[in-house]
Amino acid sequence: MELLHRVRDYMIRHRMVEQGDKVVAAVSGGPDSVAMLHILNYFKDELKISLHIAHLNHQFRGAESDEDARFVAGMAGSYGLPCTIEAVDVAAYRKQKRLSRQVAAREVRYRFLIDTAGKVGAQRIALAHQADDQAETILINFLRGAGVPGLKGIVPVRENLYIRPLLTVRRFEIERFCREMNLPFRRDSSNLDLVYLRNRVRLNLVPQLERDYNPGLVPALLRLGEICREEDAFLEEEAVKAYQDCLLKQNLERITLSLECLGRLPVAIRRRVLRCAWQSLAGHRRNLAYFHTEALMDLAGAGAAGTQAVLPGNIMALRTYQTIELTGRRGGQGTPYYIYPLNVPGATYIPELDCTIHAEIKSRNQAGDPRLLPPEEVLLDYDRLPSQIYVRRRLEGDVFQPFGQVFTTKLKDFLIKQKIPREERDKIPLVSTPGEIIWAGGVRAGERFKINDTTRRVLHLKLNL
Repeated sequence: MELLHRVRDYMIRHRMVEQGDKVVAAVSGGPDSVAMLHILNYFKDELKISLHIAHLNHQFRGAESDEDARFVAGMAGSYGLPCTIEAVDVAAYRKQKRLSRQVAAREVRYRFLIDTAGKVGAQRIALAHQADDQAETILINFLRGAGVPGLKGIVPVRENLYIRPLLTVRRFEIERFCREMNLPFRRDSSNLDLVYLRNRVRLNLVPQLERDYNPGLVPALLRLGEICREEDAFLEEEAVKAYQDCLLKQNLERITLSLECLGRLPVAIRRRVLRCAWQSLAGHRRNLAYFHTEALMDLAGAGAAGTQAVLPGNIMALRTYQTIELTGRRGGQGTPYYIYPLNVPGATYIPELDCTIHAEIKSRNQAGDPRLLPPEEVLLDYDRLPSQIYVRRRLEGDVFQPFGQVFTTKLKDFLIKQKIPREERDKIPLVSTPGEIIWAGGVRAGERFKINDTTRRVLHLKLNL
């Protein structure tokens, strides 16, 4: 029973679900997902949530995979829960896309879960990653030379969609729980295949490190991940402020940063500011490797005027006597990337759009009826909002849960459905936290922070074009 309440408290602490949510539980049939389903079902009335089971047959293991699917279908029947089971030839998908087995399986699995959530109207997808998975992920990232973002490991809540209730529970605790509760489960034989790095880490490296170096290895790695998550969030907030301080000029194809300003920054913030500048031109967060960042750091350090660095995304960095200039060769017209802390209360001017967002905190009675406001204004539940709020341009891969919808969708798809022309989409200011979009300015608010009967204070945002 202690484990049951530990998981419930962890879910509440990280606000994994809200009353009325429907949760898709990804159930493979293994001990982790079986235990997760049992715990979610145990607390569904207390948490006021409903459940839908989802299982994907990857068809990797023939009859064994088919038996897993039948097992999960039987579980759904025993709990009286609805269930979606599908089979996909992942091997064929892998060959077509030229991907590794694990990457192909992951892509197909997440697409299946998102599609299922959309079809059944779910707001959350529960994944059964547990503490040993977290420790292994952090250790693998360490072996690859990751920085703080990699060492924070798996996050409890991602994109306001994926939740991981078991992230602090050890594997041996889960299996003991299944035995005590008489919960049958399946074993995946591929988890013993040492061709996969994660299996080698799980079966060989972790036991050796625990035996010869630190019996408390897994708890130590979990502490490391928690510390890194907190510090990464703080450093990102500081880097956004520093980027604005160092920014001299920005347009669609060029960003100019002050060398003097960069030189005053701590190395950790300077590195993030330079990455932020590249991201602003590239329009996404991928593909900037460590050596690319260090090339930028060299330019900002003792590099001679005229020194250059070639970066992913057809972007060139040049050191002049007083600046670092990043130049992109992206065609067409559009709005350059920007990100500014939102002044609450106060006004935030966005020079790239020549507009201002005014923020005012009001009591619920002062705020009035949100249905009577024009699209350029929105009312949000101030007490539920996080402290870090920004306004930025959209990025490739952004997701959004629009007001009135029960699941997250790609922002691009949402804007297409709203019939917003392609050339206008980058001109929409996005008010967001580090993890999710709160308001697509002038279009629609997000679902999560809407005001309701329990709202006491309201954040009133007004977009002046």
